[in-house]
Amino acid sequence: MPKQTAQSANCTCKEKIQYTTALIFLFTGIVMCFMSFFMSKEGDVGSGALTYLGESVAFCSGVFCINIYVRSKVSEAETRLNHKIDRKMKKVDDLIIDEDTEL
Repeated sequence: MPKQTAQSANCTCKEKIQYTTALIFLFTGIVMCFMSFFMSKEGDVGSGALTYLGESVAFCSGVFCINIYVRSKVSEAETRLNHKIDRKMKKVDDLIIDEDTEL
């Protein structure tokens, strides 16, 4: 069985679909602009191709940047929560040790 990296193990099916569609959308936008440029007799790119490329770039930035932002915020919240839990556990341990020394 092949080893999974931490990134691939955490990647859900939904995220794989999002990444795949974003990359396909971006690739088709780039291809459309190149085809529009090379097939035009004047050598210009049509406005529809540029609009499609702009939409694909906006979609890709939304998919990738939002995911990175959400993961970073979840990580920060998890770190804060673990820190609070550790402090509470230390207080409980200190109370238990104090009770044992009094007996």
